[in-house]
Amino acid sequence: MNIWSAFVGLLEQLLLFFSSLTGNMALGIVLFTIAARLFILPLTLSSLRSSRRMQEVQPILKEIQRKYGKDPQRLQEETLRVYREYKINPVGGCLPLLLQLPIFFGVYQAVYHLMVPEQRVNLSAAAAEMLKDERLAQILSAPFFGMDLGVPAFGPNGFAGFAYLVLPVLSIVLQLVQQLMATPRVQDPQQKAFTQAMLIMPFVFGYIAFTFPTGAVLYWVVSSVIGVIQQYFTSGWGSLANYLRFLPPDNRPTSALSLASASTTATETQTETPKVDFWSVMRPLIEAPVEQGEAGGEEQRTSRQYPNPRRRR
Repeated sequence: MNIWSAFVGLLEQLLLFFSSLTGNMALGIVLFTIAARLFILPLTLSSLRSSRRMQEVQPILKEIQRKYGKDPQRLQEETLRVYREYKINPVGGCLPLLLQLPIFFGVYQAVYHLMVPEQRVNLSAAAAEMLKDERLAQILSAPFFGMDLGVPAFGPNGFAGFAYLVLPVLSIVLQLVQQLMATPRVQDPQQKAFTQAMLIMPFVFGYIAFTFPTGAVLYWVVSSVIGVIQQYFTSGWGSLANYLRFLPPDNRPTSALSLASASTTATETQTETPKVDFWSVMRPLIEAPVEQGEAGGEEQRTSRQYPNPRRRR
């Protein structure tokens, strides 16, 4: 048995355990999802805080880019210095997603093995032993709002029905909401272009959701709901308020990091060395002779009007 098979077998046992506690497979998946999100909660919160700091130091990073854009080595050194100073991990935002993806695909296989009778031969030995309990077998056979949790919206047998479209569509909407909440409300053109490019990801996962068992999609929907709640308490509505005008403004107090970055940018702007162009160099050379000539003429006129009294003597 390889590592992946052992991991899927563990998920099968956990799903059966939570289903036996609730008496319902769907509720068991919900409870399992909450437990999985609590397990990675410290890493998720750390990632969200790092992402927010990254947004707040953007003015400093832009100033560094402006000053050292032509010196890649100095640019990298100054950028890393800012990351160290404000305790930012530039790849920290990817870690929760990297942990969730194996769980998601593992839940897909676990649900597929548990809910499709023909696939139960692929169950781990421990999960197969647990399924000998008739109560668990009845729990697995119970429908979820008339839907079979082991059937996808679009599978080998074609379209399963309109009811099976609800969860995949809901997963797309929730991921879009979370993606917009994670981006700042006011963005420069570069940030806005990056945000628009990232909005394709919810549709990619949505396409996958249409072909995955309904039980696995239920896990992803519940996980997205938890993610939206965590994102709200971390960064508010974000750029979602730009699309939904009825949302209230973010009245969160400006953090010390934001004030520090703004102060640093303002100070550097005030002390910035004035730019030297061609005319600022040439103007003194051009105007100096004219001024001297005018001064000389004035002296001549003055000497004619007021002659030196010593010469009269």
